[in-house]
Amino acid sequence: MGSRRGAMFPFLGEGIFVQDGTSWKHSRDLLRRPFLKAHYQDLKGFSGPIENLLRTLTSANGIVDLQPLFFQFTLETTTALIFGHAVEHVDGKNQDDFASAFDYASLVSALRSRLTDFHWVYNPSGYRDACNSVKDFADGFVKRALSAKEDSNRYAFIEDLYSELQDPVLVRDQLVNVLLAGRDTTACLLSWAL
Repeated sequence: MGSRRGAMFPFLGEGIFVQDGTSWKHSRDLLRRPFLKAHYQDLKGFSGPIENLLRTLTSANGIVDLQPLFFQFTLETTTALIFGHAVEHVDGKNQDDFASAFDYASLVSALRSRLTDFHWVYNPSGYRDACNSVKDFADGFVKRALSAKEDSNRYAFIEDLYSELQDPVLVRDQLVNVLLAGRDTTACLLSWAL
C-alpha cells in the first residue's frame, strides 16, 4: 500500500482508501453496517437533489453536459446520506467552496497516487488548503451530530461510526472516504450509463 497511503492521506486521513489488511477489513465492516440499517431505506433525503437536477434539466436549452450535473447531484445525495444534510442546505458560497475544494483535493490526490513513491514531489500550495477545507466542512457536521441528541435519526450514520470509533477525527476521515466513493463513482456511472 505504502505510496497510496502517503499520496492520499492529506485528503482522506485515516480512512478505508488508505488502509490495508486488518485495518481495511475493520473499516469495511464498520462502513457496511450503517448502510444495512432500515433508516436508510427512507428516500426523503433524495427529493431535494432530484428536484434540483430536474429543474436544471428542464430549464436548459440545447445540449446539456450531464456530467457536472451528476457530480452536483451525487454530492448532494451523498452528503444527505452521510452528514444528515445535503450540501445544498449549506449557504451557496460555502457549498461552492466545498465542492471546489473537494474537486481539487481529489484531483491532486489522484495525481499524487500516480507518482507512487514520489508523491511528495507534487504538493501544490493550494492542496493542503483544499484538504483542510474539506476536513473543516466534515468536522462541522460531526460536531453538529454529536451535540444534537434530539435529532438522532438525521445523524444516524455519524453516530453509528462514533459509537464504534469514539474519535471525531476518525469519524470525519471515514466520512470523507465515503463521500469520495459515493460522489465520484456514482456520478461517473450515471454519466457513462447515459
